[in-house]
Amino acid sequence: MRRLLASSLGLVALAAAADAAGSTPHLTISPAVVARGGTVHIRGNADGCSRGNTVFVISRAFVHTHDFAGVSAVLARRAGGAFRATTVIPRTRRPGQYTVTARCGGGNLGVLVRLTVRR
Repeated sequence: MRRLLASSLGLVALAAAADAAGSTPHLTISPAVVARGGTVHIRGNADGCSRGNTVFVISRAFVHTHDFAGVSAVLARRAGGAFRATTVIPRTRRPGQYTVTARCGGGNLGVLVRLTVRR
């Protein structure tokens, strides 16, 4: 019982620390289903990243202008903790479902969304 209570108090302390540090990292894409050659709008929050760090939004669905560890990436602009970017899905991209993640400052933001590419 004491171990459970200590664990619960630890989680509350972590949540409070996260709230004090800023907004929870998140990532959204619009639209979530896009035709090949279509435009995708990317938005999110990377409040935990240091000022001046670039946010890399990573997906095999994206055009290979930039990359992270060999996977296509879009570099996102930051204003405070918020970031945004726009990219066009290549017309040659195979239809299917792709994951989209984000990272900055050497760390993964712990966010993942899915993007469906159709013909």
